[in-house]
Amino acid sequence: MKLNFASNKYFLVFFCFWALNFSFSQTGNTVKLSDKLSELERKFDVHFSYNHTFFDTLLINKNITCDSISNCLEVIQQKIPVTITSNDGKFFTIIPNRDTLIFKAIDVETNESAMSLQYQINNEAHKVVHEEQGIFTINNVFPLDSIHFYSNFYKTVHLQVKDLQKTKSLKLYKQQISLSKVLLKSYLTSGIDSRIRDHSLQINTEVLGLLAGETDGDIFNVLNNAPGIHSPSGKSGNLNFRGSTYDQNLVQIDDIPIYHSGHFLGAISPYNASIISNIELQRNMLPVKWGGRVGGLINMTTNSKIPDSTTYEVSVNTLFAGATLNTNIAKNKLSLIAAFRSSYSQFKTPKLTAISELIFQGSKLETVSDEINSSDDFDMGFSDMNAKLNYKINNKHTATLSFINIQNRLYAQVDSNDNSDQIDYRDLELDNWGITGKWKANLSKKWITEVRLSKSKMNLYSESEGFIAEERNSYQKYDNTIKDTRLITEAIYNYNDNLQFEAGYTLTEHSIISNELEEENEINTERKQNSVVHSNYLSLHKNWKDTFILTFGFHNNYYVPLKKLYVNPRILASYKLDNRWYLKSSLGTSNQFIQKKFTNDFDDFNITNQLWYLPKEDINPLKGTQAMIGGVFENSKWLFDLELYHKKTKDVTNKSDNEHGNIISKGANLFIKRRWNSIETWVSYALSRTETDFNGVTTTAFYDQTHVVNLTGLLNIKKWKLALSWGYFSGMPIIFPDETDNNNFDINFSDRFDALHQLDFSASYTFYNPSKPIKSVIGLSIINVYNQDNVVNVFQNTSNSTFRKASKFSPNLQLNLFF
Repeated sequence: MKLNFASNKYFLVFFCFWALNFSFSQTGNTVKLSDKLSELERKFDVHFSYNHTFFDTLLINKNITCDSISNCLEVIQQKIPVTITSNDGKFFTIIPNRDTLIFKAIDVETNESAMSLQYQINNEAHKVVHEEQGIFTINNVFPLDSIHFYSNFYKTVHLQVKDLQKTKSLKLYKQQISLSKVLLKSYLTSGIDSRIRDHSLQINTEVLGLLAGETDGDIFNVLNNAPGIHSPSGKSGNLNFRGSTYDQNLVQIDDIPIYHSGHFLGAISPYNASIISNIELQRNMLPVKWGGRVGGLINMTTNSKIPDSTTYEVSVNTLFAGATLNTNIAKNKLSLIAAFRSSYSQFKTPKLTAISELIFQGSKLETVSDEINSSDDFDMGFSDMNAKLNYKINNKHTATLSFINIQNRLYAQVDSNDNSDQIDYRDLELDNWGITGKWKANLSKKWITEVRLSKSKMNLYSESEGFIAEERNSYQKYDNTIKDTRLITEAIYNYNDNLQFEAGYTLTEHSIISNELEEENEINTERKQNSVVHSNYLSLHKNWKDTFILTFGFHNNYYVPLKKLYVNPRILASYKLDNRWYLKSSLGTSNQFIQKKFTNDFDDFNITNQLWYLPKEDINPLKGTQAMIGGVFENSKWLFDLELYHKKTKDVTNKSDNEHGNIISKGANLFIKRRWNSIETWVSYALSRTETDFNGVTTTAFYDQTHVVNLTGLLNIKKWKLALSWGYFSGMPIIFPDETDNNNFDINFSDRFDALHQLDFSASYTFYNPSKPIKSVIGLSIINVYNQDNVVNVFQNTSNSTFRKASKFSPNLQLNLFF
């Protein structure tokens, strides 16, 4: 039959109307299963027990025809895979029928099996599953769940569990990935990805896998596993970024700068992983938008998601206990996330004893370090607190308010070395707080703007008497306060998919107040310094045919006290040879104003080593220059990453004589990873040399280690996770104190100490029953399993002790509860 145009038109209109009407009628005929059960409760005077949050996601025809409760429940079980039980015909329990999903994942072009897949069930956190003899297994899945599979090399697959249960085969189609979006997934472990376009590491703490030596997600221990980052002293907080000392790195959480190395004088991280959602880690020069440091970047951001329901997390280990709350105050509008951790008072564990022995070496507390928290005369502890409000104003505007507080305390008293009745004591306190308000606007598809205002304060207080290593001294007091206020504005303009402009301005105000009192030396001084820095940046991000990406820009600083402008050009480039090979390079300069003086020791217990300064007549701003060139290869089984670098930091002030000098570092980082079904192994090798140049005299830096090698293995077996890592590190140079006769030292070495090595281990097991609201994870970690005696350097004070040593055998047991 032939229809004319007019009749075709009317037929088309009628068909569209019918289709829309049918669609709306079908949608209107469905109702939440939980609502249907409530209706049956009222109609038949019964009661149902079930998971309301889960059943709210299930839909069923609201016009079920049934004349009795048993008939209705029979119909429900035919429609939805659930089991309904009752003992008295009045109270019913409904449990989802969960199964084990077993399937293959095949590359349709090569007919080869994938090695691992990242998947997400509904809106839950991403997880990783590994194949075993060509078979993937995912436990405790619901047939009506939506499941999404992600991979570096294949197109994302979305389907229902029941469909995959029928076919038992997942077909994977290769995709061309935009160079600007390439992520090397699970670079170290799940949750740690490498972003090609800017050479950064992106850490998602929500899906962070296990690493050797930690089970509580300690941020410092995680970073210590990254190639090119290492803690020479053995204290995880004293991270060295390719020759840059920790104070030369930009460390911030929600734009709140941190001016200390962490809890227990840098032994553990002061950042709660349960509230941090992402960490951007840059081992090379700072991205164009960031300034104020000459080293690397640790940029932490806390959770900004508005949850659907309230969740809780409780964590307990041998060092501290903590709790986290994430709640929805106004649905899809306003949420609050808050977290608190505190160490135990008057409670001594092997982990705490190991930390105490590590940080009190060379002090009067060394001989009693194993007695920590065993009496009121020797108490050390910490606490930290985070809170954040997330407000979704509308689809284009959001606002957040973040707060952090970090506190440390130490009080100790010991008998004097002389025969007097005097008591030697030390009182050390740190109080650090910060707050940031942020407004973000997605004005259009092309324009994004942000305004952020942060204010922070750190106070470090030390009071002591008789606390010099050998000779008793009189009363001493040091009080150092740093105030930091910042106004940050940024704008991003996406001209098209291949061209982006970014610009911003930051106003930074520093205020430093230091009070020093030494009765014996008749010193009673107060130092006040203030400065304002005007910073702006402009960068261009260009993508050429998805093969070559270039980011070029300038970060400029005008330092008001010296009335001087500092211009820092920076350039980053990435080039894709094919979907497996990438080349990368960067070059740029930076300046640092607030800074510490350089000292030849790892002594964080010495309060004068913690003081910060601003440029003035005798202290110049630091200037850093960094260059890097490297390449990456990745396929489904192998990952190779090589970077060669050179960096130089000028105008470093030497604490001993206030002379200015340079720090020069050069080297290479090689990272090789191999995936073996449920096993992942990698080797990380750093070859480097770091030198200092003061008064024309070039010497090897006291923390220089020529070779740093890490061999790591990860094993995932169902609910078990195991991690083992062995590290080998070159011995550091032997540097004698200036005022000491070298002949007094009984040292059987030449110019360097013997190499250091240690074995670290972690294991965790997850207890989880989908029918119960509580999930628990128990973990064990051990640092330096075989208790190797690793010598780090010579003490630069007048201690009776000669050598500083890295951490000894240090076990920790962790329990996390999620509900």
